[in-house]
Amino acid sequence: MFYRLREPWAFRGWKKLPYALRDEYGEQRNEKPFFFNKEVFLALLSCNGQEDLDVQSLSENCRKAFEELTAAGFLEASIDAMAPLEPWQRYKVYPSRYLRSAHWSITGKCNFRCRHCLVSAPEAKHPQLPLEDCLKIVDEIASCGIQMVDITGGEPLVRNDFEEIVKAIDEHGMEIGTLFTNASLLNEEVLDILQRHHQKPVFQLSFDGLGHHDWLRGVEGAEKQADAAFRLLQEKGWRANAAMCIHRKNQDSLRSTIKYLSSLGVGSLRVNAPQSLGIWKKNSTQYALANEETWEVYRDCITHYFEDQMPISLDLDGFFHCGKGKTDYSIPYMSAAKKQLDYSRIRYCESMRYHVYIGADGRLAPCMGFSSTKISDKFENVLEHPLGELTLRGNCHDVVETRVSDFLARNPECAGCEHLSACLGGCMVADITDEGDYLVPDRQCCYFHKHVGEHAVRETADAAIAQYCGSGKE
Repeated sequence: MFYRLREPWAFRGWKKLPYALRDEYGEQRNEKPFFFNKEVFLALLSCNGQEDLDVQSLSENCRKAFEELTAAGFLEASIDAMAPLEPWQRYKVYPSRYLRSAHWSITGKCNFRCRHCLVSAPEAKHPQLPLEDCLKIVDEIASCGIQMVDITGGEPLVRNDFEEIVKAIDEHGMEIGTLFTNASLLNEEVLDILQRHHQKPVFQLSFDGLGHHDWLRGVEGAEKQADAAFRLLQEKGWRANAAMCIHRKNQDSLRSTIKYLSSLGVGSLRVNAPQSLGIWKKNSTQYALANEETWEVYRDCITHYFEDQMPISLDLDGFFHCGKGKTDYSIPYMSAAKKQLDYSRIRYCESMRYHVYIGADGRLAPCMGFSSTKISDKFENVLEHPLGELTLRGNCHDVVETRVSDFLARNPECAGCEHLSACLGGCMVADITDEGDYLVPDRQCCYFHKHVGEHAVRETADAAIAQYCGSGKE
């Protein structure tokens, strides 16, 4: 019997994870590949349409894999030889660890003066690399088999060579997943550029409260520009999400903001407190909400959200998540709970394992949260070292490989905490210091587990659901 791997699947591999099938352009393109052990994978490599294979002579594990993959449509079978695999389907091993996406600041410049900027863009602390270097970075990202690139800044649309970067991403067969922008330069020309190069990203626009956006962004008219951008995206059929930084001045605008964004077809709103880094560090004393105040705002918001019939998908930091029109909510702060208690095997941040951040200067960091700390200067630059190598060694790699046990060694008081198995130290960069010390407890996560807890969120949400939506969950 002849077997052939169906398109859009291809044989792929990475250092430490060398045996996989990945969707190259189909519906599961942005999903995690299917990984196999060596024995099964080597048998699957015979599924090239040209080799006559006796599956019954294979091991039980191999036979089971062939049966399941054929039933699921990954493999096609025939008594006659079939066309050989397409060149792009043939086995290829990338010189990096497996990465799902790269988050890239294509510039450190910005045309706004945001009071909370994580990368201190208004103070021009980060550069804008020339186009030649940006194209090298695109090459490096592609060389690691990364399919998804999220674009941010600074403000990415300030680059007059923005189209050249988009074109290069497209030529490598990669996809822009999310484009983060302050919306001031978003117009039909930008949409045309993206369409011309086969890109249809989700736009994430900053919007910091109806009637309050100008203040945080430091530019008069910023809210009107954001409104125009949301309306343009709605008119042209592009997906848009929003992010809001909650603080003392805009805390009472959350309900009206959700209703407003929903009316403009915005898919989701992510609300969070700004990190006390960059420019916000000097503003936080006066304007940052205390943890107990943040919970009061979120508690009222949860009630109003269900009263208003869940008009938008909503994330409230780690306290609450719910999809538009649904009552089946979740509590992200509880999702980290592990049955396995060997903290030497649990990574401090699992997300960093599959994603990387490339700064405006080309430095590779585990995530953007390291940008305004002194440790960022210690991270290697992808313009000086191959990206694949840096995912396997170096300072960034060492941070990614940090385990919960490393955190506990620095914070022995957390080792005996009853909430440790759910908290796991919280977000690595939530309270990172100016010096770049990331082995510090996440104070908001700690506050949630010790003073709010899952029961308080569920009590608030379930009461609102029962009152405004009926008692059942969808």
